[in-house]
Amino acid sequence: MNIVSEEAARALLAFISAGDRSAMDKLYVLYFEKLATFFLHLTAHVDIVEELIDDTMVEVWQKGASIGANASVSVTIMGLAYSRGQKRFAETKATRQHGQRGIQDTNHDSPLPTALDTPSTPQDFLLKLPVEERAVLHLVYTGGHSRRDIADIMNISCESVDVLLGDARLRLRRGYAQGYVARDSSYETIASTESQI
Repeated sequence: MNIVSEEAARALLAFISAGDRSAMDKLYVLYFEKLATFFLHLTAHVDIVEELIDDTMVEVWQKGASIGANASVSVTIMGLAYSRGQKRFAETKATRQHGQRGIQDTNHDSPLPTALDTPSTPQDFLLKLPVEERAVLHLVYTGGHSRRDIADIMNISCESVDVLLGDARLRLRRGYAQGYVARDSSYETIASTESQI
């Protein structure tokens, strides 16, 4: 995954603010993999991931140098991405409630699958978790973000980050205990971790 330095990102944003499309193209390439990985942890629908990335980066283009005014550039961009994902999933939920066909997020009301809907891998099981819990797990274990960064990205308190992370770990532990989740040492480590970020 590309590691984008704060200095390089801010330099590109300065050019973007002046209308430099080549700088925008460079920033897009630098963040594409990071954003794609993030969105793929939030939804199983690969067909909307690039659209969500594009929407996020259009907002970056529009905001220009104001990106990163209150936090790092990376945290701000991830915050825009999370907000875009949340809006998309809310629109999808509203569409489903009106009986229309639309792209559905895999978030279910039930925290655990039924016997007829048993996932064979931890990844499948995680897609059953509430989207907020999936986001926290990704930001901690894949993104390597701090508790404060995650709070800024998700626009919640640090205490709420702890609660979401604890709930996600608990559901994963229960999934293992009840045989819903195939054994995988890396995911078992996440499930067994009790410490905060």
